[in-house]
Amino acid sequence: MIEAEMIVALADGQRRGTHIVDGTPFAALDRASAYRVQSGVLASSGAELGMLKTAIQSDGVGVAAPIFRANVGRSGFRLPVSNVLGLEVEVGLVLGKDVGPETDIASAVDHYFTGIEIVGSRFVDRKAAGVNGQLADNMSGLGYVIGTEPRPLDDRIDGLTVTLEFAGTQIYSAAAVHGFGSVLASVAAYARAQQPGMPLRAGTIITTGSLCGLVLTSGAGHAVARLGDDLVEFDLV
Repeated sequence: MIEAEMIVALADGQRRGTHIVDGTPFAALDRASAYRVQSGVLASSGAELGMLKTAIQSDGVGVAAPIFRANVGRSGFRLPVSNVLGLEVEVGLVLGKDVGPETDIASAVDHYFTGIEIVGSRFVDRKAAGVNGQLADNMSGLGYVIGTEPRPLDDRIDGLTVTLEFAGTQIYSAAAVHGFGSVLASVAAYARAQQPGMPLRAGTIITTGSLCGLVLTSGAGHAVARLGDDLVEFDLV
């Protein structure tokens, strides 16, 4: 499967709300080709970039993916359940100034927020796509809901508990632990490896990694997340 065919397949899955793409051919992608597919899907699907999701790959390089504007909302948001795998509670931020490779990230932040990343994929089996295949698929960042904003505790999470309720049932409760060690780690890593189509500019909204891993959900329902006193809620319909 060539890159153009990958773009068509993922863009079609985005438009139709389906997850029938075979991930196996995507496992051969390197990081550069994954970014080409990712940007091609954004362009061909007619979507707009709403915010960024940052992460750190195993070699220490920071990466980013778009979360489409139509799938980003505030507490009370409603999103179709198509392609949803589960939820992640996260702390994100809004940049107050442009960021370069040597910028002190904390000094560039305007404010922080608590949110829920809605995780979803267009692959039948996203693990079969490998790390860079998943990068091409927007790192499974299907949507996002922003709750408490600005966040009174800024980037602090120590001593806080994450809870998630879905369809009237508590499905997660544990201490908050950031997957990349700290809220700013993945942003700092990506600042040193920015892509031209996703620069870190003033006003950019970024989510920085899960505090609870991926919590699986099934079907439609009302979701409520808490991080200490922070609250986020929305509906999958």
